[in-house]
Amino acid sequence: MVGSQTAAAGHSADPNVVLTAIYFSTIAAIIIGTVIYFFVVARIADPEVRLLDLITTQREIQHLIDNLSGQFKNFFLLPIRWRAMKPYYTHHTLSWLFILSLTASAVVLVVSLALDLPQTIRISTFTFFASLNALFMTRQHLYYIRRTYLSYDAEHYLVLDTTSFDSFDWSVFNVIQIGILILEFLQLLSFPIRDLLDAIHLSNRQGMLDNGDSDTADFIIGIITMFANLDSKFYVIQLWFLVAVIACIFIIMSAIHLYNAWWPHKPFALYWVKYLLPLANLLYLPMLVMLIGSASCLSKIGTEDYKDASSGLLRCSDPAINKPLYLATTVVAYTAGYVILTTFVTSFDRIPIKGEIHYKSQGVAFLKNMSMLLSIDFLLVANSYKHIRSILSLIIVLSMVCFNISTKPCFVSQINYWRSFGFCGILWVALVVTMLTNETDTFPRISPGGIASLLAVGVVVIFALFVAVKRLNRDSSNSGSGNNGSNGALVSEHLGLVESSDRDGEASNCDQMSQPAAVSSSLSGPAPAADMGIRNVEGDKLYIAAV
Repeated sequence: MVGSQTAAAGHSADPNVVLTAIYFSTIAAIIIGTVIYFFVVARIADPEVRLLDLITTQREIQHLIDNLSGQFKNFFLLPIRWRAMKPYYTHHTLSWLFILSLTASAVVLVVSLALDLPQTIRISTFTFFASLNALFMTRQHLYYIRRTYLSYDAEHYLVLDTTSFDSFDWSVFNVIQIGILILEFLQLLSFPIRDLLDAIHLSNRQGMLDNGDSDTADFIIGIITMFANLDSKFYVIQLWFLVAVIACIFIIMSAIHLYNAWWPHKPFALYWVKYLLPLANLLYLPMLVMLIGSASCLSKIGTEDYKDASSGLLRCSDPAINKPLYLATTVVAYTAGYVILTTFVTSFDRIPIKGEIHYKSQGVAFLKNMSMLLSIDFLLVANSYKHIRSILSLIIVLSMVCFNISTKPCFVSQINYWRSFGFCGILWVALVVTMLTNETDTFPRISPGGIASLLAVGVVVIFALFVAVKRLNRDSSNSGSGNNGSNGALVSEHLGLVESSDRDGEASNCDQMSQPAAVSSSLSGPAPAADMGIRNVEGDKLYIAAV
């Protein structure tokens, strides 16, 4: 009797309370952890180390401000005349096409909200989000092309493009970076899993599965998305909290820009901006995906897709809220948040120190934008186009895998290697989910345990392949060095001469690189004499970092 009452009480408990508590607890933990790391751990360091760190931070923030300013100017200043577009005709033409699509979808969305046209609202919402993402990706790609060829600080970006490390140390900063990678992996993995759980839930509604599976799926998807039902007061709290955060960021950035424009002789100190970067990276996907999910649910009200979405699994229960107000607020908040946050997290271009996990801004820009495109694909494409949605998701994830392998966006090769494994795991899950959810005859015959086993076995096989390839590379490099060392004294002497000449060549290259660094120092302001110098020379690799 007591057990049944307990089970009933647990079943009737509102999961939105738990989800909202997890949501705000996660944000509080991230903020507190950041404060402890930057303001407590930094105070323990020696005064000399703190002074060098302050000097380095000033130059890093200057690069950050320059990149922010350059990206915003590149995004908002578009040439109108055809001659002015030279030589970037393709980028500017595509940008204007996306702007027209963005403007038209915004007008149609406003009119359809006023006239209450559900199907038009859903289509215009998807078109607006997709056009905004495509426009921003196009402008960012043009910005990086211009920066590569027209930047006055070209030697800084040359060092960024040529720096690479084999391993990293387990410092607090690197642990935070690994945590960000794990959170990114779970967020991206949640999209194909969401489709799978939705399919399980729909099968349950047809009487093919036990009700416990539906409750479990509902709980799991709620934990992954941290998104309360639209009919809950906690959704209202979450949405307006995000709107307030984005509004505060916009107001602070505008106020600082106006202050520095009016009083350039006494600019506002911005060293504290560096401390916001981990927060922005950790909260990037959760904040923006929550806004996309809100727009998805609101735009589906009154359409055929809403019957499935309102089941509770997708957190879209029938809301007793003002749909036009909340949808318009969500669209505006996402537009401002996406542009500001994406620009901020892709503007930090510091030269890393050996053993530090850091990323190239071009790689961050591509992967962040593709992550948002994957969110838009899964959350805003209608269920009637499930085949197209599945194909697009596979293309997006495959492009992320290829980009990570070809460009190596992280300066640490191990991180690039295992990040490729994560993307391949997501690709496998997306492929299996695509095959299962589009086979209506086969899917109901497979139990949830069988589906889970299939996914797990595939991921384990991929992991084993990555481990085997890594060991083969390590063994081949070790055997190669061993064979070279056993060829006799004459060969060893010859190899020593070659190694010596290589090191001399590296030293001369370093001297050449330090000269333009001094020119950059004179252009960007006073700096120590050894602002850019040799950090370490090890084997055939040259490590250069800000000191």
